[in-house]
Amino acid sequence: MSHLSRSVFACGLFVLTLAFVSRQELYAAEAAEQEHGNVPSVKTSNPPTYSTLYRPMPPSTHPIADNHPLAGVMQYARREQLYLQQELRDFTCQLVKRERIGGILQDYCYIDMSVREELREDDAVVQPMSIFLNFVGPTRVAGRKVLFIDGQNDGRMLVRNGGKHFDYVIVRVDPLGESAMKESLVPITQTGFNRMLGQFINVLQRHAQADPEGQNTQVQRIEGAKVNERLCTAIRIVHPRKQAGLEFHVANVLIDDELRVPVHVDFSEWPHRADQPGPLLAEYTYTDLKINVHLTDSTFNRNQLLRRSKSGE
Repeated sequence: MSHLSRSVFACGLFVLTLAFVSRQELYAAEAAEQEHGNVPSVKTSNPPTYSTLYRPMPPSTHPIADNHPLAGVMQYARREQLYLQQELRDFTCQLVKRERIGGILQDYCYIDMSVREELREDDAVVQPMSIFLNFVGPTRVAGRKVLFIDGQNDGRMLVRNGGKHFDYVIVRVDPLGESAMKESLVPITQTGFNRMLGQFINVLQRHAQADPEGQNTQVQRIEGAKVNERLCTAIRIVHPRKQAGLEFHVANVLIDDELRVPVHVDFSEWPHRADQPGPLLAEYTYTDLKINVHLTDSTFNRNQLLRRSKSGE
């Protein structure tokens, strides 16, 4: 598990440019899937069986051949990175996540999120990345609140414990420390869409270097997928055979056709038996997503940690 990349999540993908996937890169089964309506569908009321993984590593400088299956994805991701840096300011949503930590697939976790992306003018940061999380469930963490502002509090996140016991206790936690990583595969420092997209690009580069001829890489586009009844386009990357340097068996990214951002990402590893699906590593579904809602400083004030929810938690 230590060799898996823990958050590979492309953000703000623009539907009209999905033509970057050539017909040679699509599975032959795509037409049949669309004809019979066998496309992914995700509902939070019936948690998805679909994930994201993260490892802070420098990007590979190895060039990618133009005909490599990942080349078009990489080119598009770079364009989207520039788009997000110019257009995305903030967002709110509820995150539904499930992760395999220490070899154990955890329960679904529900988190209300408010995020302001980092904004720069030349080399100066004019708006630091700011994140406020309110845990809705499960019961053991309900009421937990987390505040992180890049460059403040000595790089620590402020955490109100939540749960049934000592819910009011507020502590400082290293976002990359052992206690934080026992709770989540993705550190809060990589929560913003821009930073996650950077990690996604790094992973694509490493995988292209590990499989330079693209013989163990397949890319598929599936239209008509749904997340919570919203139409999406799915991009699926598959590495059929386990191989050194490849960090997942299947990765799925579902892009909301109207909002033009990914609302679901999942990753799985290679199956232990040919007749079984690969074990899920992690999945992340973003519901009720709203972008550029003009969040103010008050959303990221420490006093937010002291407020109780309407349910009294």
